[in-house]
Amino acid sequence: MELRNLDLSDIEEVSFVENLYIESFPPSERRPVKKMQDLYENNGLFFIDVAIEEGRLVGFLTYWDIDKFIFAEHFAIAPEFRNGGYGRKVMELFQKSAKPIILEVELPTTILSERRIGFYQRLGYKLWENVQYQQPAYLSDGLAIPMKLMTYGDLNVERDLIEIRSKIYSIVYNT
Repeated sequence: MELRNLDLSDIEEVSFVENLYIESFPPSERRPVKKMQDLYENNGLFFIDVAIEEGRLVGFLTYWDIDKFIFAEHFAIAPEFRNGGYGRKVMELFQKSAKPIILEVELPTTILSERRIGFYQRLGYKLWENVQYQQPAYLSDGLAIPMKLMTYGDLNVERDLIEIRSKIYSIVYNT
């Protein structure tokens, strides 16, 4: 398994990421594709990585390198590779970063959201159950979405919530 930066000159890679991004995340949980590409090209803190297994594109990950932590924004595995251990492989490679990782998850109100939280917990992430958090709207006419935060590594969200939220909101969501 290889995790590397998206090659914008590779039409197959770009199309794979765009299609999987749109298919995997509802509009309320993603920015417009063009905006994502602009960020990748012009913002040195934003990254799009593709996951490749034996020459096949299996998934992608977008993230922000923010000061003392990495904010994992979007992660998806192509449908034909789901439930085959690829998500675990990608996250284990990603977790080798020298910095702690923080990510948002949907509230555990459905079987799918509970499974997603369990996936991250099995990888060593901590769910900050008592921390109130909202994902700001991606679109100007959108609404904030109640979420939970999960962390991998040495981050104390309860103690440092104001600083962490401030950095995420200003850098990632531009609010």
